[in-house]
Order: sequence, then structure tokens, then C-alpha cells
Amino acid sequence: MRRGPLLLAVQTALVAGILACVVLIAHRHPWRLDLTPEKRFTLAPHTREVLARLRDDVTVTGFYSGQDPAMRQDLADLLALYEDASPRVHARLLDLDRSPGAAERLRVHTYNVVVVEVGERRERVDLTTEERITSAILRVAGTPPVPTYVVRGHGECDPRDDEGRGGSGQGAEALAADGFDLRVVEGAAALPDDAGLVIVAGPTRDLAPSEVAAIDAHVRRGGSLLALVDPPTPPSVARLLRGFGVELGNDVVVDEQGRLLGTDGLAARIAFLNQSLVPQAPEVNAILPIAQSLRLVEGEGVRAEYLGVTAESTWADVDRRSLGNGETHFRPDVDRRGPLPVAALARVDAGQGREGRVVVVGDADFGTNLHLGVLGNRDFLLVAAELATRADAYTAARPPVRSTSTFSSLALTAREARLVLWLAAIVPALVCAGVAAATVRRRRFA
Repeated sequence: MRRGPLLLAVQTALVAGILACVVLIAHRHPWRLDLTPEKRFTLAPHTREVLARLRDDVTVTGFYSGQDPAMRQDLADLLALYEDASPRVHARLLDLDRSPGAAERLRVHTYNVVVVEVGERRERVDLTTEERITSAILRVAGTPPVPTYVVRGHGECDPRDDEGRGGSGQGAEALAADGFDLRVVEGAAALPDDAGLVIVAGPTRDLAPSEVAAIDAHVRRGGSLLALVDPPTPPSVARLLRGFGVELGNDVVVDEQGRLLGTDGLAARIAFLNQSLVPQAPEVNAILPIAQSLRLVEGEGVRAEYLGVTAESTWADVDRRSLGNGETHFRPDVDRRGPLPVAALARVDAGQGREGRVVVVGDADFGTNLHLGVLGNRDFLLVAAELATRADAYTAARPPVRSTSTFSSLALTAREARLVLWLAAIVPALVCAGVAAATVRRRRFA
């Protein structure tokens, strides 16, 4: 009679101890499975990369309307993700109508607004998306915007055009959200002294000698250059880039497997990114419509390496006949087999321990409004700009852009595609075949 209560007490204590251990482990190592299609409860790798590098405490204050519980819940969910991801982030949620003091101090007079603060530095976010909040954290946490000049006047894509197929306004908007302060400059002969990054995207006419000299001097002073060049490239631009150790192929990359994606075989997929430059490569590859290959050459005071390479199944149409008559037949003695380099990074010695940086991509169309949203193009554009500008570049995948279309895009990695193939086709077929064989065998011996 006495052993019964004692045994029960011991068992109860053991169960309580096990539950306490489980709660403690769950608290120290939280894990969440996000099954929402748009990954609503998961921060993008880029956001996590930014939060992991924080050195100061960040206060994020969100203002909501007490009359709109859905708005409050969305804002609370988003800020909770930031707070869970970093001990440096301290989030608070305030009803705007009931917090006039805080609203006046932070100069907030509308609902659904977030204010990011680090010490005396403050940034207001009116569109409360993950992309905008992360960008604000980057700015107030000590990463100033990069003065960026987009060169115009030689047939380049227009960064002020955010609706036309050939414009690059949406790319400019993505760069601005990523911390690049974009301005347009007509001609490159007189680059401003504060220029950090210079972008030359898709020139179709030659640059004047004074413009080539100005860009060359900018890089050799420690500046940055992002060159997106379609084939054929104007000779002056090709000579400028060759001086930085990157020779353009002036060919056309053919990717026969691209036909599976609905293209005509002239859209090249970047299958491999240099892991030493992009340690957290986005899972989704970029697609370059009508790209040319690159080759590294010797250059004075230049150290260059490849950034992106196409798949082995690609090849280079050396005389670009596929652009003329549409012929895409490989000639063994003329054309070159893949994999083919299509992007490169060059470091140029600028003296006194400094270096200029040049990123060259053998295609400019991937950054236009028509193609920026295709697969990993947006991420690749931002990675290229980051590598051209910063030694400690943020290269992880950015938050996906929410689509307003009736249809949502579907992008699968190679492993996911194989898994879908096995689960949707091969395994059901094998099961049906096995059942049929068993039925036939059973009837035969019945």
C-alpha cells in the first residue's frame, strides 16, 4: 500500500522532468515548418544574412489600426519573425490611436507604418514588406547607400522606364531597395566624384574615347563598374573590358535544354555560380536571353575569376548565325562546347591597398522589365551589383516578389523536379504494373 503512492510520485516526477526538458530544448532550438505557398512565416536567406551581421541593437516599431485586426495580425507575424531570428532586434507593436506620444516622437500619422531605429538613426517604412524592412535595417545599421550612376546615351536600357519591355525600371527599383542610390548620367565623360558604382547596361553604340578613359580612371581609383553587355558589343566597350582582364566572346550561347522551358534555345541558364564568391547561392538559376561567353586574359594589376558558368549541354555559336537564320546546329570543328563562362569578376589594383571592382555579364536583357522576374534573374542582378561594390557582399536569395497575377509561377530545382517525376509518374506506374502482374498471376493459378 505504501509503495503505490511512492511509485506514482516518482513516475509523475519523471514525466514532468521529461516535459520540462522538451520545453527547454524547444525554447533554445525553435523549429518551424512553413507550409504556406508563399512562405509567409519564413524569412528569406538575405534577411537572415543581414540580421546575422548586426552589431547594434535595432528597435522596430509598428503602428496598426485597432479597427483592422487583419492588419495587426499580419504586422505582428512579420515583426515576430525578425525578433525570433536575431537577439539584436527588438520589435514592438502599437495602436496608432492609443499611442499619440510615440506616434508624435516618431512622426507617424498613418496606419501600417514601421519605424526602424538604431541609436539616433531612424528610417521610416511605409510599405511594410520584408524587403523594405530589411533594407531599412541595412541603412540604419551602418551600411550607407551606394551612390550609383547609370550611364545613358549609347542605346542602354532606361532605368526610368518601369513599364516598357526593354526598360530597366524594375531592376532599378530592386537595386534601390537593396541600398543603391541610383541616378542617371547622360554620357560617362564626366563622372561625379562621389560615384561608387557605375552601371553600363546594354550599350549598342560606341563610347567616346573620353568616356572610356573616365570609366577606366574611375575603376583604377578604386571605383566599381557593372557592365551588362549583349552580343555584338561595341568595340570601344569590348576594349575597355579587355583592359580589366575580361575578353568578350562576341558569340551566342545556345542552350538546347532551354527548349524545355519554352524558349527557342538561345536563353542560357547559369548552372553554376562561383562558390568562393557566392557561398549562399540562390536555389533558382538565372536565365540569360541571348548571352555571349567570356574569357579571362592577362591584365596589368588585374586579378579576375569567373562568376557564372552555363551547363555542359550548352555551346557557343561563334559567328552568331542563330541570330540570323535561326539555325542552331552544332558544328564540331567551328563552335565551342560548354560549359561556358558568362559572368566574371575582376579586381583591379588601385594602389594604397585599395582595389577597383568590375563585374561583367555577357547579357543585358535579363535585367529588363520583361525578364527580371524570370526565375533567379532578379537575385542574380543584385548579387552582381553587390560583388561589384562590396568586399563582404550580401549574396543570399532575396525575399520573393509577391505576384499580383491570377496565376503563380512555379520554379523547381533539379532535385525537386526528379522527386516530382518519381512521385507523380514513375512510382504510380510501378505500383499499377505490380498490381496488374499480381492479378494476372492470381487468375492464372486460380
